[in-house]
Amino acid sequence: MGLLSPLAERRSQTVKLTAGDPELSSFFGSSSNSNSSQHVSENTALKISTVFACVGRRAKTLAMLPLNVMRRIEGGGKEIAANHRLQRLLHDKPNRWQTSYDWRVMMQTHKLLRGNAYSHIMYNPGRKQNELIPMEPQRVWPFTVDKHGSIQYISDTSPALSADEKLFYQYITSGGEVIVLRDEEVLHIRGLSTNGIAGKNVVSLMRESVGIAMATEEQGARLFSNGAQIGKVFTHPGKMGDATYNRLKTELNKNTQGVENAHRTLILEDGMNISATTLTMEDAQFLATRQFQVEDIASFLDVPLILINRSGDKNQTFASAEQIISIFVSFMMTPDFVSWEQALNKDLLYESEKKEYYCDFDFKALLRGDTKARAEYLMKRFQMASMTPDQIKLYEDESPTGTPEGKKYYLQSGMVPVEMAGNVVSNNVKGAVKPKVDEADE
Repeated sequence: MGLLSPLAERRSQTVKLTAGDPELSSFFGSSSNSNSSQHVSENTALKISTVFACVGRRAKTLAMLPLNVMRRIEGGGKEIAANHRLQRLLHDKPNRWQTSYDWRVMMQTHKLLRGNAYSHIMYNPGRKQNELIPMEPQRVWPFTVDKHGSIQYISDTSPALSADEKLFYQYITSGGEVIVLRDEEVLHIRGLSTNGIAGKNVVSLMRESVGIAMATEEQGARLFSNGAQIGKVFTHPGKMGDATYNRLKTELNKNTQGVENAHRTLILEDGMNISATTLTMEDAQFLATRQFQVEDIASFLDVPLILINRSGDKNQTFASAEQIISIFVSFMMTPDFVSWEQALNKDLLYESEKKEYYCDFDFKALLRGDTKARAEYLMKRFQMASMTPDQIKLYEDESPTGTPEGKKYYLQSGMVPVEMAGNVVSNNVKGAVKPKVDEADE
């Protein structure tokens, strides 16, 4: 297509694609019909309640946590880098029209369904980072250029890059323009990948599962459109003329179809009889199929059923539900946090900054809904002289005490300040006063 010859000198360029360009079909051909004859795409998949609930649960859980740029303090410890150029972008407002929460929900949704989330890193002329502009993943196509100038587009089934290849991203705008971006101009958060560049398209992988779910949902909708009954057979003892047949057919369709006509009384003529088909929804395994598809889709998207308001075949106890939620945070969400943090560090921080700064999700926000766990956590930190009373109040978004005692660390034994711990009476401390023992006890 001749897009890359000036790339060595220019950061980006635009080229106009025609409506019949074969590249367009490859970009927009990510959805297709399943074997159940259902058209499955990102948008149609989200119409299935299980997909919507699973994606929403994981995306909103990630987006609700505070995301900060942290600075390592010399000698150990860390603090929020409030004045760093990225802090406002990541914590508050990554671009002109989105909050950090909205942007992260959108990006995580792209990652969960498409396997890739992209944002264009926009800089102003002074090289100061300005905005993160999300790009629709179905319009982005990674490609490589080797030392001979050969172009290779990368899909989720392509081989890994070789050492002499450079990575670029091609973005097709809604107007048909092609924008070529260098690797350092794109924030790319990947899902599961076999080549390290393009994440697997999850909608494509679970196409059959979603297609069956869509088909059973349509089957249920058609059932209720026919009066919530499987079907009826009308028989006539004789042969009807065309006019009689058409009139009768019109009347029956008018008075039997739709939920509003369910159980309506019918008047039959000339000795006609009515009978129902013997096939039931249970015979067709309708309910079992729907339940299985819920579990199958939840497995694809890695979300416990209890977190999408489903319990499966077993009733969950409070204790088991608590364990499941703990597993969800530890083994399902934590990999997302790590994936995001490392991608942000790699793509947004300058090389000179990476030793001192890093991006970090504040996991403590996950404890806010569990007051008992939060209280136990803070109490243990306090008893270990790991937190002061003022630090605990700040953790709870409360004002510090404003007293010297509020800034001191305390030990559990007698709850005295740390500097007074050596005054506690002990037989093992030289010069300590030995407690008096009654002779009768010796």
